[in-house]
Amino acid sequence: MPQILFIGGTGHVGGAVLHKILEQHPDDVQVKVLVRGEEKASRLVSKYPRVQAVLGDLTDYKILEEASSQADIVINAGPDITHNLGISAILRGLKARKEGSAGSQTPFYIHTSGASLIWDEPEGSKEAKWWDDIADIPELCSLEEKHTHAVTDRIVREGAKDVNVAIVSPGFVSGMSPSIEHPTPITTPAILTTARAFKSGFLIAQGENTHAWIHVMDLARIFMILVDDALATLAGKPIKRDADVLPLWGPEAYYFSTGEDISFADFMKGLVPVLKQHGVIESTETKSVNVTEAARISLAGPDGEYDPLAAPPPPDSWAMHIAIMYGVNMKIRGSRVEKLGWKPTSKVVDTFSEVVSEFLLREKRNA
Repeated sequence: MPQILFIGGTGHVGGAVLHKILEQHPDDVQVKVLVRGEEKASRLVSKYPRVQAVLGDLTDYKILEEASSQADIVINAGPDITHNLGISAILRGLKARKEGSAGSQTPFYIHTSGASLIWDEPEGSKEAKWWDDIADIPELCSLEEKHTHAVTDRIVREGAKDVNVAIVSPGFVSGMSPSIEHPTPITTPAILTTARAFKSGFLIAQGENTHAWIHVMDLARIFMILVDDALATLAGKPIKRDADVLPLWGPEAYYFSTGEDISFADFMKGLVPVLKQHGVIESTETKSVNVTEAARISLAGPDGEYDPLAAPPPPDSWAMHIAIMYGVNMKIRGSRVEKLGWKPTSKVVDTFSEVVSEFLLREKRNA
């Protein structure tokens, strides 16, 4: 029976992918999930009794390497930034798995990156390049290390000589996930905190910048295309593809994942009424601010003292990173997965009511 090691299986994205794997393969795969802490492991196994929990995280390099050496497929839906050594440990383990089979089976590694790789300046402008994961793959593979995800993407590509690798690079992720820990998107707390602090909606400049969004369950279906291809190959029954489909694995197997393009102004237009309905904000007004103002007020929080003359938060702070997010363009085309027949099914604006309700409910419960 094929062995799958899952990292990040309790996260928003990872929880959705794990759920789909267990749903679609109820009795033909063995799944181990790396989990931080016994309590979380207990909650995971309670929901999914077939899962075997492995205690550890992306900084437990020996555990990662050993567990990966026993896996045919490793799916990493955990955070990649700053986890270079953990990713390298996974690839060493998978290389050992291949060598242990005398090269008869090459294992698979599915890595989660992100389209913030191509963020531009956060000016709230609509002027920006569109990036395509086929037409622009040489440039995407050669971006300097200063770009978010560039370092870890390179580590994964370098592992392609020993392991079948693929990189899934989503835009912003929306919608409810079956994750046991993070059912709402990771962007939700920051957006609601900033709106609460402004007591209204907000834009960077005029909010003309465009974001790529994908529903978490649509994203999970992209992962499943790769998982099912790997399982078929491991079973000696590779899936036949059309002639125009590029190889699913390898150093250029980079999958932008997006379901729609929406300006931040239109995003906020859909969100503001929901926030007002739930009492998160006092006004349906949408304020035009700059990145520094958004970062300052996000850092202060709804109950903090906002000082418009205060120094901006450090460039590498979470507050500044989130504020930059509001004003950047993320214009991507997922041509690779389109050629595989994948199509999105959901719109981000349609998810706001359920996401905000669930987030506020959990926030109140954890207060």
